[in-house]
Amino acid sequence: MSEKNKTDKPFLYELEVLLKQRQKDRPEGSYTTHLFNEGIDKISQKVGEEAVEVVIASKNRDRDEVVYESADLIYHLLVLLAEQGIPFEEVVSELQRRSRS
Repeated sequence: MSEKNKTDKPFLYELEVLLKQRQKDRPEGSYTTHLFNEGIDKISQKVGEEAVEVVIASKNRDRDEVVYESADLIYHLLVLLAEQGIPFEEVVSELQRRSRS
């Protein structure tokens, strides 16, 4: 295990825990708090915007931008899942199920 990640949980699961904590505590000044306070319309809008930005970056063949925008998309998707009360594990399970088909 790398020095940076001393836990057994993959980073996305750690991020999910952090997002759920932010959803519960709503710390002032947090962008995540802002999204939860704005609600599902704003969160969904951000997911859509980030998805479009990934598409544009990929069409431009800009590798660094694809990585950057993909990180934004995954973050906003995790916020959306938290807002909907859907554990990330359900998405992973669905991907696993599909890979066995």
